[in-house]
Amino acid sequence: FAQSFNSIVSFPPLLSSLATYSIGGVFFPFADFNVKLTAIVLIIILTWINTKGIKTGAGVSTAILILVFAGIFIIVAGAFGTGHVDISRSFEMETTNNSPVTVSAIFTAMLAAFWGYQGWATVGYVGGEIKDPRKNIPRGIVIGVFTIIALYMLVNATYLSLLPIPALEQIYHSGNKIAAVEAVRSFWGQNGALFISFLILITTLGCTNATILASSRPYFAMAREGLFFSPVAKLNKAHAPANSLIYQCIWACLLVLSGTFDQLTDMIIFAVFIYYGATTLGVFILRRKMPAAPRPYKVWGYPIVPAVVILFCAVLIVNTIFSRPREAAIGVALMLTGVPAYFWFRKNNMVTKDKAES
Repeated sequence: FAQSFNSIVSFPPLLSSLATYSIGGVFFPFADFNVKLTAIVLIIILTWINTKGIKTGAGVSTAILILVFAGIFIIVAGAFGTGHVDISRSFEMETTNNSPVTVSAIFTAMLAAFWGYQGWATVGYVGGEIKDPRKNIPRGIVIGVFTIIALYMLVNATYLSLLPIPALEQIYHSGNKIAAVEAVRSFWGQNGALFISFLILITTLGCTNATILASSRPYFAMAREGLFFSPVAKLNKAHAPANSLIYQCIWACLLVLSGTFDQLTDMIIFAVFIYYGATTLGVFILRRKMPAAPRPYKVWGYPIVPAVVILFCAVLIVNTIFSRPREAAIGVALMLTGVPAYFWFRKNNMVTKDKAES
């Protein structure tokens, strides 16, 4: 959102003299500071909106989703209608230096691609606020994932049909260009570039809003279980976890300053696939230890499907360690900080319970 906004509305560079300042040569908090400041302002505004209740936040996301769907189909129809599309490009296995396309390269590329699918897991975060969650959560995940797959393939086939691989590489290395914008510019000119820029603004706005809405719920649930700061467990007058939203807002703003968007998404995807693999392994453990436990939903294709998921997660994790060692190391370090925090909160919670009982 912030990158697209700054490409449409030009502002003089802020703190440009500090752009090269780094923390340990890894984090550059003032690089692209205009973009980061825009992102921080957006996070604060959307956090405030979501403190007004889930209906307000969900309503914003629904309205944005309708606009996004309409915009995507307009772009795809426009691209094919102008005759600029060469669909054969979508199936080319080409690299700019004529090197082979390896399995490792495909898994590395998936780190960024999987960010587009990350919303499937957040459905469960708001399970306590969904009607008939046993039925609607699995349904929502299945419909949502397959819808995103269809849209993702449709949009990427369009972009790849418009721009050759060398052009995409140049866009990537430019640092301040977006492939989608340049693809639409190729057949609709500057007006098309402006349209897709606004569509990206709307799309990322909806993604950010939905993420803020859903991701604040785990902190709230943790606090209720005594595994996080107790004020985070409180609801405001609109029955929204306002304190959890505020805590999340502060942490998100710090993450924005910590690095680039690509760095953050690579770290996130690496970390979450460790959790996905561990969670899927839990299916095997629970089936063995608690075979008679009531299960409203059972994994389809057990044990083959969960075994394939675990194998995929393991390959992605190992590949990331070798292809993105810095992002992997930071991701693991952030995860490990949760271990002492868990035991500290657990100990304090037990002390509080003992005092209450005595």
